[in-house]
Amino acid sequence: MTLKSLTAVCTTLTLAIGATVYLAAQDAQAEKTLIANERAVNQAVAKGDLATFKQHVAAEGWSMDGMSGRMSVADFVKLFPQMTKDMKIESWDISDFKTVWVDANCAVLTYKWTGKGMYQGQPIPSPTWSSTVWTKRNGKWTAVFHQESAGAPAPAGK
Repeated sequence: MTLKSLTAVCTTLTLAIGATVYLAAQDAQAEKTLIANERAVNQAVAKGDLATFKQHVAAEGWSMDGMSGRMSVADFVKLFPQMTKDMKIESWDISDFKTVWVDANCAVLTYKWTGKGMYQGQPIPSPTWSSTVWTKRNGKWTAVFHQESAGAPAPAGK
């Protein structure tokens, strides 16, 4: 290999490694933003703060869970005042985050929600495993789909 070829290979590798490090750092920052946004949405629902909810969630989005089934964000927003009135959250937290990147502008954030509270006189299931699809629009991360699945009960004797 000539010195010129070796220099070209080294330059290419340096650029590739540099780009990979940059993208990893960019993804790490984006993940922090997604987690902060997810916390803000959860807090907004728990506190009945529709304005904050709408800042982070696409008006044309959808959600799916075991209590309501499939619901458009538009329908969720219509029910928001009554729903949050019927809901009493004593405590909550989200943890165990995992992000799956679809591309640089779309990610699926998965996590575990735990908490205590009541909705329409019934205990809110805890834990639930949740996922939210976030897309970057005009430089801002926006939730377009959210789902929740009740966690399986612990096996007997555990």
